[in-house]
Amino acid sequence: MNAALLVACVLVAALPGVFAYAAPVTLWIVRARARGAGVFLDDRRALTIGPRIDTVLLDRWGTVTTGQLRVVAIDPVEPDHERNLRWFAGALGHAADDPVGRAIARLSSRGKLSQVQQHHGGGLSGSVDRHPVRLGSPEWLGMEARNGIGVTVGVQVDARPIGYITVADEVRPHAADDVTRLRAAQVEPILVSEDTEGNTRQLADACGITQWYAATPADQRERLVDEHRRRGRVVAVASPTPVPSADLILSDVESTEGIRLLDLDVGRVATALALTRSAARATVRSRRTGILLGLVGIGLAVASVLSLPLAIGYAVLACAVVVATAAPAAPTTSVTSPDPAPSAT
Repeated sequence: MNAALLVACVLVAALPGVFAYAAPVTLWIVRARARGAGVFLDDRRALTIGPRIDTVLLDRWGTVTTGQLRVVAIDPVEPDHERNLRWFAGALGHAADDPVGRAIARLSSRGKLSQVQQHHGGGLSGSVDRHPVRLGSPEWLGMEARNGIGVTVGVQVDARPIGYITVADEVRPHAADDVTRLRAAQVEPILVSEDTEGNTRQLADACGITQWYAATPADQRERLVDEHRRRGRVVAVASPTPVPSADLILSDVESTEGIRLLDLDVGRVATALALTRSAARATVRSRRTGILLGLVGIGLAVASVLSLPLAIGYAVLACAVVVATAAPAAPTTSVTSPDPAPSAT
């Protein structure tokens, strides 16, 4: 065997090792970067499917919103009733276990609560500092209904109406920018909500989302996924309630297959999908680089440019270059930790 052939054999034998390093290094780097962004890519299947996603269904709760409601309007019957409206409604709200009550509770401290009762379909009643208070549907309280955006409740103290309080979704400040990021990556965001058509439309408009589904509870979302898949779409679902028929699940539930997120922030959703695409591109790039370097090395060997020691050095250098090209680019991210709790209005 002449020297050129021996050198070529050394390089050909080194190529499998070069490729063997590329994939694990890519996976290790992308997982490390993902963890820093609150994205956990423990399911290797997600790295395969993620780059093909072209549609993502975003649950209203926690994706484009913080997952909480906030008070957006306080409307006392008389101007001097506002302080009492805040105090009595907020105090009674501390006894509520629903999002509306929790939002109202941030208006004041707890006070001395007693005789609290939940009236299903109506609201909440109780005694605050020995004053009888009722908080709930205006119709239940015999008050005029309000049909604007959000959810409006009436407040009654000492058997007299003192005003209205309106709560609505708290939109994440960067939601519109992250929706734009998804669309720029050729992923169509679709908002899914169990709320009314008017509220869902307003939330979608605030986030720059053009397609949305209102009045759609969690148990009806599998139908939406199937509908879009029949159209040839590859569908991901970002929701606290996983949809098994989705091609990819993004959830903040630890035991869920797919991609686990620190929270469902739409920015984290965009980052997770960007990481899977970046990893796929890096893998292809490292393979092409390895093939090119291998062919160049064999050509140099045939031309008797490389000696055996130089061929070994070239193989080591090629391995280092391929590993370097296996590093995926860090995606743009707008979040690194969950948003703080919203302050009281």
